[in-house]
Amino acid sequence: MGDNFEELVSDLSSFSVSNEENCAVSRIDLYKTKTSKQDQETRRAKFLERQKSDRQSSLSALRNIEEESQSPEKTNPYKNQLMLSEWLQDKPDDFEENWLCKFVPVGHRTLIVAHKGRTESYTKNGYRTASFPSMLPGGSNATRSSYSLLDAVWCDTNHTFYILDLICYRAHPVDNSEAEFRFYWGATKFSEDLPGISSEQRTNRYPMVWLPSVPCAKENLMKMMAEKQEFEVDGFLFYHKMGHYAAGPTPLVGWLKPDLLNKVLDLDLDLTSYQMDS
Repeated sequence: MGDNFEELVSDLSSFSVSNEENCAVSRIDLYKTKTSKQDQETRRAKFLERQKSDRQSSLSALRNIEEESQSPEKTNPYKNQLMLSEWLQDKPDDFEENWLCKFVPVGHRTLIVAHKGRTESYTKNGYRTASFPSMLPGGSNATRSSYSLLDAVWCDTNHTFYILDLICYRAHPVDNSEAEFRFYWGATKFSEDLPGISSEQRTNRYPMVWLPSVPCAKENLMKMMAEKQEFEVDGFLFYHKMGHYAAGPTPLVGWLKPDLLNKVLDLDLDLTSYQMDS
């Protein structure tokens, strides 16, 4: 693949963040019964309990890099490795205490793999869309001995990767770390270790911007909504603080479009800037 990501990605079918195939619950079924909330809450508890005993990475992409597998089997280690949200069906009982929120731009969900001196981007289905240099550890000749994996959104309008989550950084896996730590560590690494990564330059073909998160207390969400974003907002992702990064759908990550935010969360936020056509 070449470096022209914007041309390559235009040839793909929709892989947008809000594509309903990324959600375990369709929008049509969102309000069918109140038992749906109970089911989601029950599954969250099971996911959190399962994490305690499952400390080994479940991401084949990460295992492939760590083991440098030369298996003759024609498998794609980058297919279906992204963590996918469910439609948030109701306000979690511990919403203000244990949940974090992120703005999500309109764009294409992407797995970023920095390894052996190159940075590659993959769709959810493991289709490689670009290969280019970046400042990520492992992403250029200067750091080729290391490797990194990130969960991102590619924005066509400004040719920028917006980083949702950190899976592995400088050969240190964090997929089995809690979301609160991953977000803190990712934000710290981007601001302290990679100060020039948000701009385009010879060693960093495409800008990469870390998406900040805020605790879901009402006052935090009000302040967040009042801030002007540099991108068109597709929706909002809500992460349980204690959730690990695991491939596939999880009830520990919720998704809402702007027009459902107040209704589902029983809030009265000013969403004038985010109103969407029905």
